[in-house]
Parts: sequence; structure tokens; C-alpha cells
Amino acid sequence: MPILFALAGATGIGKSELSLLLAEHYSAEIIGVDSRQVYRGFTIGTAQPSASDMARVRHHLVDFLEPERKYSVGEFCRDVKSILQGNPERNYILVGGTGLYMQTLMLGLPQIPAVPKSAREELEKIAQAEGAGSLYKMALDADPELVRSVEPNNVQRLIRILEVYRATGRKLSDWQKEREGGIGKLPVFWLQRERDVLYKRIDSRVDKMIKDGWVEEVRELSKTVPLDAPAWQSLGYRELLAAQTDAEMAQVVEDVKKKTRNYAKRQLTWFRGQMDCVPVDMENNPFRIVLDNVV
Repeated sequence: MPILFALAGATGIGKSELSLLLAEHYSAEIIGVDSRQVYRGFTIGTAQPSASDMARVRHHLVDFLEPERKYSVGEFCRDVKSILQGNPERNYILVGGTGLYMQTLMLGLPQIPAVPKSAREELEKIAQAEGAGSLYKMALDADPELVRSVEPNNVQRLIRILEVYRATGRKLSDWQKEREGGIGKLPVFWLQRERDVLYKRIDSRVDKMIKDGWVEEVRELSKTVPLDAPAWQSLGYRELLAAQTDAEMAQVVEDVKKKTRNYAKRQLTWFRGQMDCVPVDMENNPFRIVLDNVV
């Protein structure tokens, strides 16, 4: 198996530098497992690897997709398999925090019957008229187990949960237990820090993103990328675009920090309940912990 292991962790935990060190040690390439980093041009706010990072180690499935395109877990699995088949002699490491992508790649896709187009269209109308909040509340009633790991503004994911429930009468979380076509189980290393330390890192990272030009990135993207493009669902982008005054911008930045901390909390909850992981203490030589546990 050319994938050596997966390196997973909440946003802001410190995956990037550790993954680079491990990839260099194993002469491996990195396959990104992040549903937001796929979009071309949405660079700063999704914490895509820097140009220097990508010069050190080759990265796949990062900054490659047109912002107007939707990207599904099925497409992710297809793309990863294509990478593996194209270069079977190379080593790879999965790196990211989108647990659903990682889990589905290993276990396979749920065998869900086709959903009528009308079901999705009706939900899309609700999203346009009432916003993501209404979808989130509906999805909480339909499939609370699954929704707790979903970003409240992830319209595409919420619609998927609801359309499956409405069309089949079964929860998507139940369908996900019946799968086919996975590549098999991999060692998954879950990076950990004390909660207050992680939250401070998230706050500092958002401040650095602003300093590095995130607001300018958002404004430039708004000139060429339609505002209904899926990429705009990435956390913080719409909020920053809407801010008009310095006071509004300051409030948006604080809101983005809070939403990012909440997202990290949902990631922690999801991985703890959904995947068998080897814990890695980021304060206690994580590089050595991974090396000692790779067979």
C-alpha cells in the first residue's frame, strides 16, 4: 500500500510542519484531506500549504479545483485512487482534518439509492430563501449524530443529509454503515493539544491570516468568482466580504475565531467517535511518536 499512514487533527493543531518532516523522512508525497483547501485561489483563509511548503514536498488535491465546482467525497476517493494508480511505486501520507473524506476512502462509499432531483431542488430553494440556519435545524432533527460534525454554513453537506433522509426514509449516518470500494484500513495518527492551547493557536492563526492579506484576497476573489460558488462557503470568506467599516471588520474577525474554535471542537468530537486513531501529543516529540508506531 503506497499510503503509509494518515495524519489527522483539528484545524490549527500544527499538522503542516509535522507532515513535511515526516514526508521528507519517508520520501513521501502528501495527499491533502481537506474539503476547503481544494479550491483554487482560496489560499490564505483555508490555510493552504505555502509555496515553500510545496517546494519542499509535493502536495496533491490542494489548490486545484475551480471555485464554481462542487466537490464530493466520491470525487475525492476517485481522485486519490487515480493518484495511487498513476504512481504505485511512490509513498504517500494523507494529511488533513476532513474526517468524512478520510473515513470514506478507507471504508468505501455508502450504497445510497439515487435521490430524485426534485428533493435537492426543494432544499436549495429553502437555503436561498431562509439561509443555512434553517437547513441546519432541519438536519439536526433528521440526523443529529451526523450533523454535529458538520459546519453550520456547509449548505452542500446539509442538503445531502436532508435529501437522503427525505428520499429514503433512512438517516445518512445509517447508510454510511453499508459501504463498498474502500482501500482498507490505514494507521491514523490524531494530533492532540490541550484545548486552551489549541484555541489560542487558532486565534493567533486568524490574526496572522488577516496580517498576511486575507481581506485583500477575499476582495480580489469577489471580482472574479460568483458569490454563489461553493468555495465561498469556506469559513470566514463571506463574513469578511460583508464587513464595511473597521468596527465591523474587528467584529467579523472575532466571530471567525469563535466559529473556527467551534469547528475544531466538532472535529475533535467526530474523530473521537468515528475513527480508531493513535493519539499523538504535539508537546512531546510527535515526530518520534509517529515513527515508533509506523509498521
